[in-house]
Amino acid sequence: MGRATGMLVPAVTLSLAGCDSGDGTGGGGNKESAAAAIEAARAYQQASMDQDRKAACEARTERLRRSWGADTIAECVEITGTSRLQNHSDAQVSTGEAVEIEAFGPHPAGIGLRVTVEPGTAARGMSINTALRLVPGGRGTWLVDQAVNLAETESPDGEDVRAALRRK
Repeated sequence: MGRATGMLVPAVTLSLAGCDSGDGTGGGGNKESAAAAIEAARAYQQASMDQDRKAACEARTERLRRSWGADTIAECVEITGTSRLQNHSDAQVSTGEAVEIEAFGPHPAGIGLRVTVEPGTAARGMSINTALRLVPGGRGTWLVDQAVNLAETESPDGEDVRAALRRK
């Protein structure tokens, strides 16, 4: 789904001053880090559902935005600017358990988790499951560095999230 993946999961960053574990694991070494990353992922997905493209782009790492050919937030907003045909106003966003994930390819170590969007009554369709890699950003924030669609057959446990984030 390429760019659509990013559109399924947009943004808002959360301040986490003092939550980085300092152990090189990307900040996933304590409960506060995990809770903050989960909230950042939920806010990112909700911004996507609300089509708040600016917030979604601000919640992505510069590396991820550049991989899409967007050097600026404005270019990211333009690239992700296609409106959805369905109404997702009453969609429900939930997250799975946060797991520490190792660096892979161009992606730094961080926290991985499953984000699920249930369509609600305004839209017909099936649930959308996405594995997200969140990494510490500047000034104590968590940013989305990778988003991979998950198959319905994949279990919600951390190993499937880790495996998905190692595929791309």
